[in-house]
Amino acid sequence: MPLWHCSIEDCHNPSVRLTIVQDEEDYYPAYANAEQKEIETLGQKINNAALEAHAMALRPGILCHASPLRFDKHTKHEVMGGMNIHVNVEFQDGVTWLARIRRSNATSPPPVVRDYIILSEIATLQFLENVNVPTPRLLGYALETDKGNNVGVGYMLIEKLPGNPLDWARATEDQKHRIIDQLADHAIELSKHPLDKIGSFNRPGDEHIGPIAREEFSDVTDGAIHALGPFTSMQGYYIGYLHDILDRILTRQLYTHHPLDAYLIHRFLLDLTERVWPVEEENEKIYLNHADDKGDHVLVDDDYTITGIIDWEWAFSAPCALSFNSPLVLLDLGGFYAGDPAISLAESYFADALERKGGIELAESVRGGRKRRFFEFCCGYDMYTDWEGFKGLFEGLRRCVDVYGELEWEDWREIALERYEEDEGVLQLVVDGQEDVEVR
Repeated sequence: MPLWHCSIEDCHNPSVRLTIVQDEEDYYPAYANAEQKEIETLGQKINNAALEAHAMALRPGILCHASPLRFDKHTKHEVMGGMNIHVNVEFQDGVTWLARIRRSNATSPPPVVRDYIILSEIATLQFLENVNVPTPRLLGYALETDKGNNVGVGYMLIEKLPGNPLDWARATEDQKHRIIDQLADHAIELSKHPLDKIGSFNRPGDEHIGPIAREEFSDVTDGAIHALGPFTSMQGYYIGYLHDILDRILTRQLYTHHPLDAYLIHRFLLDLTERVWPVEEENEKIYLNHADDKGDHVLVDDDYTITGIIDWEWAFSAPCALSFNSPLVLLDLGGFYAGDPAISLAESYFADALERKGGIELAESVRGGRKRRFFEFCCGYDMYTDWEGFKGLFEGLRRCVDVYGELEWEDWREIALERYEEDEGVLQLVVDGQEDVEVR
């Protein structure tokens, strides 16, 4: 069953999970208005007195004040991220906490999925309390569906760490090297805390690994969440994920503007899974992976000392080759999206730092990680809005695994149509009359 159904009256079809911008002139003003309405609506839902009461119960005898949530286009970036909104909870003695609240808008999943994701982040932060990496301390929480939650929304109370989000582009080479050395220390530390399965923490208070806590891995049936995982190998992880994508293409939840091309690509990626993630080469040890390490997850002070690693909501456990591949912030995006198999200078420095600190296996995950990174990005990529970027990634992947690496898109597509002409999904799309809808 889908996460969303069509909003048209009497239509029971699934809603499309990824939409596109048809009219930018109208879209962006409407988007800005929707953001304002979202913040104002959420602000009206939050019972600040109840939030303050919870915080003061955790610090008895110290008064606090929760800042009212109001829309301000000049400061919205300080309280609103892609998935969460933060409210300052300021105590009389100068201590400040954050109430971290999931955003609620037209693209948000149902409450049961939002609760599962927040539960996973809660359990992840608890795990990290025993790891020597600077992360916000969890102080309290309540789920959206909890009967005793009088605040009106699901939330967690966490420390507000000092520092500002890392601006990688503005950092000098020396400052970048300083950051990379610290990231290498964090990777070495995380490697001292192996886990037993591929998946997400999902039980606050223990280290149980359950299904993946991400919207694209989730469905809801009769009010209950059904998510993919846990897994014992990355091959199993991607086989499950790619089958799910193929099913959603056929049920018109994904890639509705170019279903046949998208199906051929992901059917081919399914065949490549064994080459990219051969089971016999996978390390048995599993480690926590941040999964959204673009740079703004790092807080730094004026000396470029890392003061915190934040935003762990998508974190999941994975083998060394994935968990300790280079952070996304270190990629040379121009070369990467052009399909260049070589790692960047920053990635190379990261690998050297890992090796110098004793993380030889971790360093090899970086130096040999390009094909896995290409593969990761190709799965579920937004091909409609960035077709040229996808072509570069797809060509880079095919060259790395030495399968049709010399072919241009049109030639590869012709071969893929022949290769999968008897595939049931391809036949269904052809029967449905969607074979002529292409990305180009």
